[in-house]
Amino acid sequence: MEPISSFVFSNEGDQQTFHHQWHAEGQLHECSTCRSSIDADEPPSQHWLRRGEQQQPQLTKQQQAVLDIIEARQLETFFFCDESAQQKLDEFLAETCSTAVPELLRWMFHNGTQRLEFQVACYVLVQNQVHICQSGTVVVQHHYDIEECVSVVYELLTQRIQNYLCSSHDVSLDECSITRIRVQLKRKREESETLSADSLATLPLALQLNHSSSNSSSSTTTTSESELASLRAAYVKHQRECNGYFPPNMRVNLYGLQQCLTTKELYVVPYHISETLQQQPNKSFLILNDIMGRFQRLHELPTPIQPSRGRSRPYKCRRCRAQFKKRSRLHIHQQLRCGQDFSLDSIHPDIVEVYEQCLPVSRSLSQYTCYGATKPKTVIRKGQFVPIECDWRCKSSVQVQHGPCVVISNAQLSSPCKYL
Repeated sequence: MEPISSFVFSNEGDQQTFHHQWHAEGQLHECSTCRSSIDADEPPSQHWLRRGEQQQPQLTKQQQAVLDIIEARQLETFFFCDESAQQKLDEFLAETCSTAVPELLRWMFHNGTQRLEFQVACYVLVQNQVHICQSGTVVVQHHYDIEECVSVVYELLTQRIQNYLCSSHDVSLDECSITRIRVQLKRKREESETLSADSLATLPLALQLNHSSSNSSSSTTTTSESELASLRAAYVKHQRECNGYFPPNMRVNLYGLQQCLTTKELYVVPYHISETLQQQPNKSFLILNDIMGRFQRLHELPTPIQPSRGRSRPYKCRRCRAQFKKRSRLHIHQQLRCGQDFSLDSIHPDIVEVYEQCLPVSRSLSQYTCYGATKPKTVIRKGQFVPIECDWRCKSSVQVQHGPCVVISNAQLSSPCKYL
């Protein structure tokens, strides 16, 4: 059974403490990361304002400069490389997909990005032959969905590689080498599309699925656009001037969105709770912010808000019968058509892909090197150079860092990657 979470506010003396707990297999577990204390007379918003300052991913000036170059050159291809070529396969593949790729995608959500489309490809060396196993395209509409999307892609990729190795080479995953992963992505930004107010800030997938099911049975009347605009203005004003302290006559309940650093679970927490002086309960709204913590919009919630409950049976895919503990993972799995759009191709022994003037991408969490690359400029086959395309010939006001040339080769039959 899926663990049942609870989010508790406890008052001891002049302090109010928030802590996250969950029940699993009859035992109560205390979260080590979701805990904060404020003065008892302070509003609940002070919990999240202080935690938000610590958790929002801020870009350094150097990272912002590299991101500006990526945007100016419209780079959409990135490589993660194991330069030592000595790490175990499971360490490189698992660490890259659990840490490095999500960190790159979170970075790409800055500067007004509304959603991402990405694919992941692995270069697999087995029995002196190189194969490229590539995923289908995943659409990420909220930055809180990144880790879950990459995780589902990783599971399908490893499953596809294992099935191929077992059926075609009669070897296990441990007997092949993967030292390069390619990520191709497209960013969808505010100015690139005509977006409605509601689509400017989409709910995270887990809440989106739960909200759609609750709406089908909810009879709550929605707030008019004029009322919502007035509420938005009041929220922005008091948030800017009073740092989360709202006037008593603000007769709505506001909730914030938090993510547990330990379990990665999303939860809705009180931000401003007003006394109810009418027969009808106060309307409730969820505050949606971008990845930098900047306000985007208010999303009306059902009244009263139903707490999430554990599910005793897994969600099952009707097409392939795969089972999932979370509905959101099933949704991503189905978006990928159970892996049917994944491809596995061989690289001809005489072909070398050359990516010139690659941009070294500095990140903080991953131990592996990352490069932003152009489209292949040259394909070498049997010693002949055939020019194809080079996006770097166009002049730009942004100075491009001339990084290393990344070569993907099978000519030496020793490794699928070289570095020049």
